[in-house]
Amino acid sequence: MDKSAKTPRSSPEIREDAHTLWLVYDGDCVLCRSGALGYRINRAVGRLETLDARGDPDHPILKEIRARQLDLNQGIVVVYGHQWHHRAEALNRLALLGSNSDGLNRFIAWMFRSPRCTRWLYPLLRAGRDLSLKLSGKTQI
Repeated sequence: MDKSAKTPRSSPEIREDAHTLWLVYDGDCVLCRSGALGYRINRAVGRLETLDARGDPDHPILKEIRARQLDLNQGIVVVYGHQWHHRAEALNRLALLGSNSDGLNRFIAWMFRSPRCTRWLYPLLRAGRDLSLKLSGKTQI
């Protein structure tokens, strides 16, 4: 986990909603958007909120991400249970909390439940994001 992701500095708006899993992704990346919008969590987890990182810059989650110096160009952010996860660790957390409701979610659970495997594969996913942005003429966040 990134050292900055461990710092307990959550704003009151975020702290009050501990039973919500926040998934922050790059909405200009076709792969990221498809994955985020197709992802489902296990019913016991609570609620899922997806947040396009290119959206409202004044959103409390995005403000906190900037305060924690988490680089969204380096990877997704998952906030759940007062814990902040970034990059491969965020994807691993999604795999552990996800539903088995459909093929995408079963694939995420199967592929990324192992932290070691996720750390190895994450740079490939990030390269796919970078290529997707480049091919579509989009810039980094």
